[in-house]
Amino acid sequence: MAKGIIIAGFATCGKSILGKKYRNVIDLESSNFKYINTNLENVPVEARKGTKREVNSEWPKNYYKAIRMAIKEYDVVLVQLKPEHFDYFDKNNIKYSIAYPNINNWEDVKRKCINRGNNESFISGLGNVFVPFYEDCLQRNYENLYIINENETLESVLLENNIELKEVK
Repeated sequence: MAKGIIIAGFATCGKSILGKKYRNVIDLESSNFKYINTNLENVPVEARKGTKREVNSEWPKNYYKAIRMAIKEYDVVLVQLKPEHFDYFDKNNIKYSIAYPNINNWEDVKRKCINRGNNESFISGLGNVFVPFYEDCLQRNYENLYIINENETLESVLLENNIELKEVK
């Protein structure tokens, strides 16, 4: 039986930071499942985003399998926010929550992308889906919608909502 909660978070919400900081949290970085990353092991994940790479033939089945396994082992499973993932969760009766930056804070999202090393192609692509993905989220069958305002983090929002985060020892 699953024990973990799934939180689908938009880019720059702080999924990677939480995954590194807490032992009961995993960030399932989707690009590690979606693409063949041979010869890119020394390139930071954020720098890879927006570049041309070969798609893994197992995508997205490999990602969904990893999510199903992770919810048995972790209390919080952080995943990529994409409409097609919501379709899968809904079709398979998998509960999930959503974490999204405040819709008025695109400039903050863009600044975070630049600071973490994303290229212009990736940032432009995010800009194109920022509002449509939010609008799609509102139509979904989520358990909780966590809006992250400027000067907040996913961590602070989860703690405010009594989600237990266990620090790495």
